[in-house]
Amino acid sequence: MIEKIRKGKGARGLAEYLLASKDHNGDLRPRADIIGGTLAGRNPRELAAEIGMLRRLRPNLQTAVGHVSLRVPEDERVLSDREWAAIGDRWAAEMGMDSYCTVCHGDHIHILFSRINSDGSVVSDSHDYRRGEAAVRKIEQEFGLVQVEPSHLLEPERALNHRKAPKKGDFIAMEKGEIPARLFVQGALDAVLAKRPTATQLIADMEALGIVIEPNIATTGKLSGFAYHFGHYRFTSAALGRGYTMGNMQKKGFTYEPDRDLEAIRAAKDRAASFFAGRRAGDDTPGASHEAGIGATAAGDSRPDGIQFGAIGQNGPSIGSGAGYAEGDHGPLDLKSGGIDRDANGDAGPRPSAEVGAHGSRPTSQNQGSKSGGKRMDERSEGVTNAKSRYAGADSEAHIAVLDSNGVGGDAGRGLGPDDFGEAPLMAWNTRFKQASARKRGKLKNDERQDVDRKAEFERLCAVAHGADLIAYLRDLGLDIKKDGVKDWVVDDRYRITRKQDGHFVWCSWDQSRGGDAIAFCTEELGRSLQQALADLGGGRLSPVTKPHGISHVDRFPTSPPVSRDPDAVLEYLEGRGISRSTIRHAQGAGFLRFVDYAGTHGVAFCGYDTAHHLRSMTLRLTQPIKSWDGEKPITKIDVKHSDKSYPAIYRGGDPILPSDRSLWIVEGGTDGLAALDWYRAAKIAAPGIIVSGGDGVRAFLDRPHVQSLLKNAATIYVALEREKDQETQIRTDAAHQRQIQKIQGLGLGCEFVAWKPPVGLKDVADAWKAGALPDAHDPLAHMRQGGGGGSAPMPTSAPTSTSTFRPE
Repeated sequence: MIEKIRKGKGARGLAEYLLASKDHNGDLRPRADIIGGTLAGRNPRELAAEIGMLRRLRPNLQTAVGHVSLRVPEDERVLSDREWAAIGDRWAAEMGMDSYCTVCHGDHIHILFSRINSDGSVVSDSHDYRRGEAAVRKIEQEFGLVQVEPSHLLEPERALNHRKAPKKGDFIAMEKGEIPARLFVQGALDAVLAKRPTATQLIADMEALGIVIEPNIATTGKLSGFAYHFGHYRFTSAALGRGYTMGNMQKKGFTYEPDRDLEAIRAAKDRAASFFAGRRAGDDTPGASHEAGIGATAAGDSRPDGIQFGAIGQNGPSIGSGAGYAEGDHGPLDLKSGGIDRDANGDAGPRPSAEVGAHGSRPTSQNQGSKSGGKRMDERSEGVTNAKSRYAGADSEAHIAVLDSNGVGGDAGRGLGPDDFGEAPLMAWNTRFKQASARKRGKLKNDERQDVDRKAEFERLCAVAHGADLIAYLRDLGLDIKKDGVKDWVVDDRYRITRKQDGHFVWCSWDQSRGGDAIAFCTEELGRSLQQALADLGGGRLSPVTKPHGISHVDRFPTSPPVSRDPDAVLEYLEGRGISRSTIRHAQGAGFLRFVDYAGTHGVAFCGYDTAHHLRSMTLRLTQPIKSWDGEKPITKIDVKHSDKSYPAIYRGGDPILPSDRSLWIVEGGTDGLAALDWYRAAKIAAPGIIVSGGDGVRAFLDRPHVQSLLKNAATIYVALEREKDQETQIRTDAAHQRQIQKIQGLGLGCEFVAWKPPVGLKDVADAWKAGALPDAHDPLAHMRQGGGGGSAPMPTSAPTSTSTFRPE
């Protein structure tokens, strides 16, 4: 497998390129489809917006995005989309990335990634080529692909003979029968190094082949390497390959001794400097070899002044003449007409702009003018007097010139522009700098005072926003708010809000993984900037009050945590819950679940999608508990930020061989769904359909057309209830399940509805399956008829009451 990594700044252009129907050559691509990854966007605009949100976490990071292409050899087997997607996930996990998408172009994929992870951490690009190749070698082994030999990055001993591969331009030249300059220099070095030369011999032999040697030598006499000039091209050892570094050249037999070679090294450096001076003069002419990037040697001896350049089979001018190189785009340098001027001390400085008077005369230079300043000032006294009348507050003529100049705010190095009389006024060279410094000192004092005022104002705004009435603010947005006790409220069935003793409001998500004050709610959940949040909560709105479409995401999709680096830990957790490995793999392949890392903790994520297969909800079950947002409660179940519970995790069920009873189970947790799949497979029945509601009080998913379609196709719908710890909680939970079933019945589906209860002493389907207490799946209600369920199966169709559907134990 071949890997190629590129990093850059802009996500929109990269996404448009990867998803375009044509490649950079204008050729039609076989396909350009997103087949995997964690980014929810499905077009360039959505992907760029999603990555833009991540960039706000690290606004100073320049190279924040990139992509890698992974390609298999032509004789490799054809990989399915699922395999390509898994390869993309594996590569991203090895590199430590959690925000990426995988695009398939037929025989290869591109992984568009953000170097900024969802937690704000930055993926290091240090040694990323080596780490990327190591990941690719692992992928080849895991997926049974053709094994490619590791490069020098993974096996340093290969660096001794490493050569940079030819570029596209080199191949084009070779197709024309020409020798690319890079290959020519590499071949020349290989031939010379085969003779185990000294530094003096290397220089002589390379110059005899028409290659200019530029030694990199310190004043102490230490030689650290060479640069090689051939034609229009300059190559360092890095451009030629690691085999041509000083260390590897010495391993091949090259030797350098200062007492013996220093004189030849310094002479070569002087010749190279003369050669560069000739190139910069612009008095040379291009040769055909340079236009094509091709070089060849002509007949000549080994003396430096006998080196020739030119097209293949032709002689060019010698190195000493400086010819053989392209002219500049200007004529010979005319020191009289501007450019660089030198005074008596040899210091370089800009010449003043040439000015033309009414009769076409040219004024004297600035240096000459400074020698006769009194005379020039006398001649211009009339103009200065007129200028003074406009600037009566100026201290001197020099100040007047500054005030009257068009370049006050510009670059001081340009010199003054002409005044109203067409002449450049004279002024002290440092006057402008003195004035700028004075303005800067005054500005700094003002800025310090303003900073203190701004800080006090900012603290005041934060205090006001912190104590704002969050309930009233959310009511203005038109959100559904319900009172839940004396100091508690429930918002949109997604958040709990509490009023503290000091009067300010705090909120937390339903799973208690996120929370904070009113400012945090506006910035984190509504997507407001801090400036907008402070203004909105303080009463001065910067944005219109509109009801968001689902407050928890506001037209934003959830971002999946990174793929778990230790899938065995997640497998062990699920197997500990009694779930078979084959069922886990089937659910993974169907997109029902993923293995992820959340804040360093392994977990399984149950995923809900819309009809376009965009990720819309994700509920995590962690293998180890973590602390809630306030540190007061351990939690193992988390809804990923921006999840919309109206898009539940769904397993469609069915089997091409096993018979199906067309049953559909609505369960609260994804683990219950996996247990139901194992239960049916153990009885040799096709897997049932599974809908993970996410909670007994969640009913919004029943309004989705794709969910209603599943319900209509079912013969029997089982709503799996749970046993709670106390009777009060049990009554409240059962009432919520009753409302769920009544809403299903209100759809007029015409199928059977059953409230399924786990056996006595077991909480849910998963616990009952692990304990081996479930009946045969051909008769899921057997334990309930025998009294083990604690009550009758059907739920009443009347309005819910405050009585539990469980009989007392």
